[in-house]
Amino acid sequence: MCGIVGIIGGEPVSRLIYHALFAIQHRGQSSAGKLTYDGNIHITKDTGLVREIFNEEKKINTPGNIGIGHTRYSTAGMDDLDSLKRNSQPEYLVNPFLAAVHNGNIFNGTEVSKKTNRYPRTECDIQWILLPMADKLYKKELNVDIIFGACKDLIKNLKGSYSALFVADSGDNPYLFAVTDPYKIRPLVLGKKNGTYCLTSETRVFKKTNFEYVKDIPGGSVVIIDKEGKVYEKQVIKKPAKPCMFEYVYFAKPDSRINGRSVHHVRAELGRLLAKNYPVEADIVVPVPESGRHFATGYARESGIPLDEGIMKDKDERSFIQQTQESRDKVVEEGLSYLRAVLNNKRIVLIDDSIVRGTNIRKLIKGLKDAGAKEVHVRIGCPPLIAPCYLGIDMRSKKEFIARDDEGNIKTWNEISKEIGADSLAYTDIKSLTKAIGFDTCRGCIEFPDGYPAEWKKDVVKMFKNDKKGVRAYDVNNNVC
Repeated sequence: MCGIVGIIGGEPVSRLIYHALFAIQHRGQSSAGKLTYDGNIHITKDTGLVREIFNEEKKINTPGNIGIGHTRYSTAGMDDLDSLKRNSQPEYLVNPFLAAVHNGNIFNGTEVSKKTNRYPRTECDIQWILLPMADKLYKKELNVDIIFGACKDLIKNLKGSYSALFVADSGDNPYLFAVTDPYKIRPLVLGKKNGTYCLTSETRVFKKTNFEYVKDIPGGSVVIIDKEGKVYEKQVIKKPAKPCMFEYVYFAKPDSRINGRSVHHVRAELGRLLAKNYPVEADIVVPVPESGRHFATGYARESGIPLDEGIMKDKDERSFIQQTQESRDKVVEEGLSYLRAVLNNKRIVLIDDSIVRGTNIRKLIKGLKDAGAKEVHVRIGCPPLIAPCYLGIDMRSKKEFIARDDEGNIKTWNEISKEIGADSLAYTDIKSLTKAIGFDTCRGCIEFPDGYPAEWKKDVVKMFKNDKKGVRAYDVNNNVC
């Protein structure tokens, strides 16, 4: 899961991309980068946050009326600084000139690698998007039809999730173009402003850069924008849309809209359904900041139990997308404070979006009780996570989920409740999740394997059987990529 942005217009786009990267910083905190193009390539990328990488004016303002940017959430490669730097995006080639960024996971990388003679420079699966596309465009005078044909071939050969953006040029004729996977698992939206166009992961970018929302790009689509501002679009492969449910539950910011649905409203509705389906007697509703806040709003409204801020967040970091368990623990330990004046002698409904490993929720419950809470009843905004995600969420191994025991069996809610020290525990059920979102989604991590698109079931079952604890993502041909 990453953040991507591409902008093309009649004036330099570098500063717009810079501001867009801040708006999608929450989608990836391991590295960031941007590339602009004016016949020359101007690129800056590194490990760290956007504000740390673009710390000089010369990095922010670079020439070029076309460019792409990326914030990376690592789901391939290793977690050391050298690897994170090497795998940062954008990635580009010079023969032909082609630059790319992507959000998602390609799980048939070995199969794709056999169809190209180009050697990947990094371990990131952007290579299995970039290299085949370069083969298709090599020694071609670019035009819209050639790009459509190359993108259609690419989509047919890839398995996995992806929204990808490209900058290409075969002379003085640059193009910005995009491809989306057939099931539109990863989001991509189009906006415009005074003849300048923007393709990006979330609509909140448009609010930050004063663009007008145009549309969500459907799955299996190719969108091409030329330097004159002409937009060409084809849906080259049509499949039923299955956007990632975790976008609505956790990843996207609440001020974004995905496929026409307000992320805030979805989360508030999930909270309302939790209160309706799994009520409990309590004195206050306390959200886990910031991930539980919008669920807690819906829960409080439906239950009539007052909402109060019993936990303060001291750091603007997301614990789930930290690269290691040690760094996740550090964010939780150093980034939260408990308000005894609010919590003392209270029966509390603690609301969060999800439980993966259980480490964080245990510490939260202990912190609440140490601050004087009499009871802690946990309510979770999505169903139990039971399987690794092979499509772009960093949930590595089936053995790390608190919802599974050592033999791989699914635990009861009561068993999990005892493990985390809660007085009770309830999750959103799958029916309520679908009702709140309003349409079908990819639910492979909560309904394995039936939650995946049907044509991938054999692949994900094979990867699940080959699962080794601690391995990040799997390739169906060689078990690991």
